[in-house]
Amino acid sequence: MPDRRARRSTTVTVAAAVALIALVGCGSSADDVKGGKAGSPKRSGAGTPSGSDGARGARAARLIDKALDVTFDQDYLSSTRRMKTEGTTVLRSAVRGDTTECETHARKGTGSLDFIVTASALYTRGSKEALMLSAEAKEDPVRVEVMADRWVKRNASVYEITREMCASKTRRTWLEKRMPSLDELAEATPTRQPGVMQGQPTTKITYKRDGGPLEFHIAAEGTPFLLRVTYPAKDLDESFSGFGKPFRVTAPSGAVTDYQIAEEVLAAQ
Repeated sequence: MPDRRARRSTTVTVAAAVALIALVGCGSSADDVKGGKAGSPKRSGAGTPSGSDGARGARAARLIDKALDVTFDQDYLSSTRRMKTEGTTVLRSAVRGDTTECETHARKGTGSLDFIVTASALYTRGSKEALMLSAEAKEDPVRVEVMADRWVKRNASVYEITREMCASKTRRTWLEKRMPSLDELAEATPTRQPGVMQGQPTTKITYKRDGGPLEFHIAAEGTPFLLRVTYPAKDLDESFSGFGKPFRVTAPSGAVTDYQIAEEVLAAQ
């Protein structure tokens, strides 16, 4: 049976991993994924406002709704999320049948955190600066030194906590919680003009809002993918790419387990 101190060290790694999810900004809480799109915008449709301005708002809301649908319906998708409060996160997800896998790379100042979620396991690697974001880690500096910059295969409980962060539903819910509802957008009067994003012609839809403009860049040719959405009031700036382009998610080589980390911590004390 593992030493009590080893069990405590492993428990602390669980708490640290949960705390570090905030750095990634890919919330996977039950509130985000249980019961569908918690807090997500309603579909626009009935009650379309009358008049030319109302019709323009309704058309824009329908285009945004379509862009969300086709973007998050991709089997393969990459996104880059830039937040003033949480740094930059690049996430690539792959959906194969009932299996969802992903890679996440987060950077906040000098801190970095990497996640790899395969069909059966979670691997994490955090810099010392990122690991120190956990209150539990501050109480156990030896463990931080041992874990820093190493790939760790996390135990089953941590895997269960984080596995939903790769799901399209989780990612869409995160985005929609930071947007006004589609019904609200349908009642607004946006400006609509041509633009360019990622070298592609776009339809740029802009809403004047308190705290700064809400802007959508939607591909103007072919499938109307959402290429970027920004909203300063909600610290939202996310772009999307790699639509349907296959890639492999593989476990990192040389990863150690949570229990091995615990043993090394005990040996170093």
